[in-house]
Amino acid sequence: MDQQNGPSKGQEEKEKIMKGFFAALKEQEKEPPKPNELDSTCGVSDDEFVRRFRETIRQENEANQSQGLPVTGYDRERKASYIEYPDGRRVYGDET
Repeated sequence: MDQQNGPSKGQEEKEKIMKGFFAALKEQEKEPPKPNELDSTCGVSDDEFVRRFRETIRQENEANQSQGLPVTGYDRERKASYIEYPDGRRVYGDET
């Protein structure tokens, strides 16, 4: 059985595919980023997504407070997150 010194035909095909793949990646890097891909978020804009997220957190905290459970929040003046207990006491993240 004769063996070839060069790469096999299958190896050449793999290298050709990989070169094409890396060439395509370089082309993508040259393209400017696309603004908000709506189909990746089911047609919901970034602003609407943030509004819904904040509303969900507000509802969760309201439900927890009504059950006597602690809630989380963020103090913009101190720039720190906190846990607020039913007695009104707040424990900040930087105090632990």
